[in-house]
Amino acid sequence: MTHRIHIVGCSPRSGTTLLNELMVTCFEIGGFAEHEQSIYKPYDYRDEILLTKYPLQTTVVAPFLAVDPDLWVIYLLRDPRDAISSRSHRKDTQRYWSNLGLWRELHGAATKLMSHPRFITIRYEDLVTAPDAVQRKLMARLPFLELRHPFSEFHRHARPSRDSLDALGSLRPIDSGSIGNWRRHKPHLVAQMAKYGDLSKLLIELGYEKDDSWLAELEGVSPDDSGSLVLPERPWYWHLGKRMDLYWRAAVYWLTRQPALTPTLYQLRTRRRQRKSAR
Repeated sequence: MTHRIHIVGCSPRSGTTLLNELMVTCFEIGGFAEHEQSIYKPYDYRDEILLTKYPLQTTVVAPFLAVDPDLWVIYLLRDPRDAISSRSHRKDTQRYWSNLGLWRELHGAATKLMSHPRFITIRYEDLVTAPDAVQRKLMARLPFLELRHPFSEFHRHARPSRDSLDALGSLRPIDSGSIGNWRRHKPHLVAQMAKYGDLSKLLIELGYEKDDSWLAELEGVSPDDSGSLVLPERPWYWHLGKRMDLYWRAAVYWLTRQPALTPTLYQLRTRRRQRKSAR
């Protein structure tokens, strides 16, 4: 049976693309998506290891972990101040790719899964300051992984897709220069906290701050929410429909992971998608 690894995040711009490229390059992984790939998409599972990533699916992975004993989920946690302040995407450097409300939603879902043995939390800050130590942690938690290269030498061997390069900005050695990036976006951060609440207690709980003295850096800063991500308000019945759809998808996923049914179901689902694309 295929070992499946799915990478999710606390937010867009949380480091999922970097981790995905690190793992594809530095471990022996036969099946992987070139960039983002939903956990819902059908696969024939012919590879021993399948790696996919979709940062916004933190809220949907719980039922999949429940029905698939060969699924591991890696969660990228990043300082919310930096995650919501990131605009370093080659496709669009003028807008912010996340907001504090979305960060809270995704991290809240992750918090409920942190005691699960196949849910692994990796801090972005650890990944960019001690990549080889993070790699050893992953190998300890995922003993079926086979080493090809150290994470710290990733840039010498990687061949990322165009979409991944757009997200990464460029192919370069791992560095920690993005830590503390929020200090260059203080008006945006002030506006986000005015809208979604103070972060001090959360930052202390996560170990990013020892106390609330960091707020002194925001004194006198005028809020500016221009370029911020705005998500539409959804009625209760929309959320109910999404929840029902999730459990249906998890049931179908469970069927696709049954050895006797996997090839047939994969072919049926692939043909259905091809017919939809042809219309």
